[in-house]
Amino acid sequence: MLPPESIAATLLAERLPLTAYFASVTRDYHLAEDVFQEVSVKAVGRAPEFESPAHIIHWARVAGRNRSIDLLRARDGRYIGLSEAMLATLAAEWPDEAEASPVLEALRHCLTEITPNNRELLRLRYFERRPCPEVAEIMGKKIETVYQALTRIHRILGECVKHRMA
Repeated sequence: MLPPESIAATLLAERLPLTAYFASVTRDYHLAEDVFQEVSVKAVGRAPEFESPAHIIHWARVAGRNRSIDLLRARDGRYIGLSEAMLATLAAEWPDEAEASPVLEALRHCLTEITPNNRELLRLRYFERRPCPEVAEIMGKKIETVYQALTRIHRILGECVKHRMA
């Protein structure tokens, strides 16, 4: 069993690939983002079921694909998109967590060790791709503070990854 924090960190680390996969099904980036959020919440709620990060990622891909198709059918009355055969081919070719590099695994671990405030800053800046001035406004900080914090976080994560790789 993995703790909810590990599940959230794993999903956040895989956010872009998962969202891209869901977008390939929905053909709508915003809908794919909604699916990612739903799947993430559901995964944290099912924490006792997961044995490893690979298990979470595999489950998230399947659950997200199914949820994407359900949303499209509810909205449009039917699913017009990639065929079941194409979706199966795409799923088979999608890289597994087991193939992830040791550096990515180290980074995933290091992300769990930084403060929640720093994780939020990274989420806003890199996962939501918000510009630094907007991140500063959302977090109620000065722009210079956000730049300094990002520099510090990059250094801390870099040192942590190097330490874990040694």
